Amino acid sequence: MSTAGMAIHRKEKAAATLAEMCSVRVAQTLFGVPITHILEIVGSALPQPVPLAPTFVGGLVHYRGDVLTTVSLRQLLGLPPRDGKQDILVLECAGGCFGLLVDSVGEVLTVSSADYEPNPSILDERRRGLFAGAYKLKDSLLVMLDPERLDPMRLGQGHAA
Repeated sequence: MSTAGMAIHRKEKAAATLAEMCSVRVAQTLFGVPITHILEIVGSALPQPVPLAPTFVGGLVHYRGDVLTTVSLRQLLGLPPRDGKQDILVLECAGGCFGLLVDSVGEVLTVSSADYEPNPSILDERRRGLFAGAYKLKDSLLVMLDPERLDPMRLGQGHAA
């Protein structure tokens, strides 16, 4: 590598920013949610179904004296529903708070912008609307979720269209 190429490579590394992501698993896929949007993690919750609700609504849960609408990431991905209890990330976004139902919550990972890849062009439109790219990890990928894109009000508008 030339001296100029090394200098550019070093400059890119220096400009890389770090972010903390909460890792969650749905089926065999590892997803990440920025911790800045997470209010709380509620483990082993059993949401109450909502008759006639759109399929992405995972149900309602009692949360700190309020009723919280949950979004089922499994249903958004076209996976079969999971029987029994699931973990819930209580997320905050511009539209308010909601719960995201996942199979399990992992650890907080620190990722670098140098390892970020945008969504591939072959990704179908529905998934492109849910995913915010991915980070390359040592042995896998961390598919990024944007809580704003998962907000039940926003999903409901797309569902009605």
